[in-house]
Amino acid sequence: MITRNFRISKPYHYILFFIGLICIFLFQRLKNQRGTQSFDFVIESVTFLFFLASMFLVVFIITKNKLTQKNSFAALYFFILISLIPQTLSDYKIIIANGFILLSYRRIFSLETKLNMKKKYFDAALWLSIATLFHACSVLYFIPLLATIILRPNDWFKHLLVLIFGAGSAGLSVYLFATVFGMKPSFFMFYSPKFNFAALSSIPQMMKVSLGVISVMTIGSFLSLFPQLILKKSKKRINFIILFLMLFMGLITPFLAVNMFAENTLFLIFPLAVILAISTHRQRLSWLSDLFLIVLLSLVLLNLGLNIENQISLY
Repeated sequence: MITRNFRISKPYHYILFFIGLICIFLFQRLKNQRGTQSFDFVIESVTFLFFLASMFLVVFIITKNKLTQKNSFAALYFFILISLIPQTLSDYKIIIANGFILLSYRRIFSLETKLNMKKKYFDAALWLSIATLFHACSVLYFIPLLATIILRPNDWFKHLLVLIFGAGSAGLSVYLFATVFGMKPSFFMFYSPKFNFAALSSIPQMMKVSLGVISVMTIGSFLSLFPQLILKKSKKRINFIILFLMLFMGLITPFLAVNMFAENTLFLIFPLAVILAISTHRQRLSWLSDLFLIVLLSLVLLNLGLNIENQISLY
């Protein structure tokens, strides 16, 4: 029933998702500002613009590179995952870093066309380097980028040099910024990543339930799709290998965070939404997909109700 409604992509689907995501963003940002004396209008405006751009980038990357069929499942899962873990929108540096990572994804997936390869490698390395300045764990996403060179070995040395020049350009820009303004950019998030499994014990009970359901769906999707998309040779095989690498990096990142497990799951949402969308489309038992979506949407409504109740109780 639910899958039937989203199996064919329609413009109003995206309008509803965008409106819902903007409402969640504003609610979470206002919630974070409660109890603080300062409100930085510039930072909040830039953060909102990056989040808005990220939503359009998600749709553009998926449709332009045909990562899924012509359906709205990926956008639906993107909305659901953000709704279940609204804490992903709590830190502006992570939102900005994720925006730059999505810009790099746009270039990485378009490498399949084999057109303007050097420019795309340069841009991808540049965007990832800038993202790393905002969040150190963004450096992990150089692994999928390097994997594209291994999987497409033609002119690999030249492409590797282009990556170095792209990353160097970002470093040079930072150096010039610091020199011209005589200051260290305070908005950069530098820290030594360390695995922190204890972070799981501190997250809210509702989030644990949501993560449990999402984990079951993720494992099921991985087991069903891996043989079809990775082991079988196809035109899209390389892009799907890269997508699974991005998923793996997204799974690692929250555990490398410094008491920011929930916030760092933002990096996981794009690849996970795409993989869940592919799995839902290929699922022969539509009732099973409907069942999981009903559970997820019920959790979204329950989570929304609890958040509203908590805010009302503060007045």
